[in-house]
Amino acid sequence: MITASPHVISTAFSPGHITGILEKPVSIQASDNFVNLGSKGVGFCIDRGITTLIRLFKNQTFDYSISINGSPTNGEVSRWVLEYYVRLFEQDTAGGPPCSALQKYYIQVEHLVNIPVGFGLGSSGAAALSLSYALNEALGTHLTRTQSAQIAHIAEISCRTGLGTVLAEFAGGFEIRTAIGAPGIGSIEKIQPITDSKAVILCMSPISTKSVLADNKNNINSVNGLGARMLNEIRKSKNINEFLKMSYDFSNALRLTNGICKGPVELIRSLGFYCGVALFGKTIFTIVPSNEVNNLIESLKRFRGRLIVANIDTEGARMVGSN
Repeated sequence: MITASPHVISTAFSPGHITGILEKPVSIQASDNFVNLGSKGVGFCIDRGITTLIRLFKNQTFDYSISINGSPTNGEVSRWVLEYYVRLFEQDTAGGPPCSALQKYYIQVEHLVNIPVGFGLGSSGAAALSLSYALNEALGTHLTRTQSAQIAHIAEISCRTGLGTVLAEFAGGFEIRTAIGAPGIGSIEKIQPITDSKAVILCMSPISTKSVLADNKNNINSVNGLGARMLNEIRKSKNINEFLKMSYDFSNALRLTNGICKGPVELIRSLGFYCGVALFGKTIFTIVPSNEVNNLIESLKRFRGRLIVANIDTEGARMVGSN
């Protein structure tokens, strides 16, 4: 057990993200260069997400622990990112990172999570991205912000927990992902947020992104180009209300507005707002003027689930402290 004071402390934050429209993803092969893969879609970041705190303790060998809100975990994506950085740090070849391969560390990772996990809010991407930023700073591997984000993107695809989330969380704000790939390779166009508005989100039931991506017969393949057509229309209009309207149409085409989502969706629409269902999770979202939030929240309280009111995060993932 480590009892000494930490040698380094580093902290980074990544916003959560909701995708409302998604173009049919490309199939992934083990031989692919994952930095060039991803997804096109439209969505937005919220000012809730994951803050990752890194503490480094001098140690005889490399070792680590990972926790979420104080509880130990063995998260696959976090382990992937950690082990990648350990290999990077231990490189002792010409042209390798300018850090000593002689020092070993016990790496303590603490994810502080304030979004529900598994509900289509980009938690795995936020964990990977905030962890990558914090490790890069703590270990002194001197990667650029973009290079560090690329590691998180590759981790998500390797673990099959996401495709385009890291690119979106890297950029922040309302975004249209217009070309696939990791940050620095994929491309994004921004949509101007609506002034004085809030995201209202009802998280009802989780869905495993890995199971959806592993299912070659999933519903996205059945809507035959709908996502691509909508993406092109939103690129022209750059209008958030159009995005919300199309998000509903996209969710409805995938039959995501049925089941437990049907009641909240119908209620929100009866109040004059468009809404969609997050990909992937039984999570309903909308954007409403700030002065309408309380009424909408009171109306939605009749349904079981976790209600979230959030601002749009326009900064994207970032470092928030180190020493």
